[in-house]
Amino acid sequence: MPNLIKNGDFSQEGNEWTASNPDNVFYESGYCLIGSWDSIHQDVIINNGGTFKLSAKLKTEGGFGSKVSVETVPSGEKFDLLHASGGQDWFLDEKTFTVQEGTLKLIVTLQAADGLSGGKGCYFDDLKLSRESK
Repeated sequence: MPNLIKNGDFSQEGNEWTASNPDNVFYESGYCLIGSWDSIHQDVIINNGGTFKLSAKLKTEGGFGSKVSVETVPSGEKFDLLHASGGQDWFLDEKTFTVQEGTLKLIVTLQAADGLSGGKGCYFDDLKLSRESK
């Protein structure tokens, strides 16, 4: 299955991604590091609903939490799919989800959902999104 996310391994740093606060997002050694309360997102055109699988490698420093969510367009339905709580070493998380017919695109967001203000401690790598069925 082809990966619908572009630059999901961050080998091209922030190419294809939009940061909420570029000063608080870092690209190092092929992964993305996001500071507290900020995020990056990417629009993925899908042209119709179906079942999808999202996976990512996640890591957090102590006191930080992260999540990967998907919002559907045009309906605005939101799925909080992948999570890492504080102090977790790299692990692979994946979820399968279904979006309704007529969905044109998915907005995939990587967020530092918790942590010390001004701190950085949420790591993301190897994002993959594949269509499982129509």
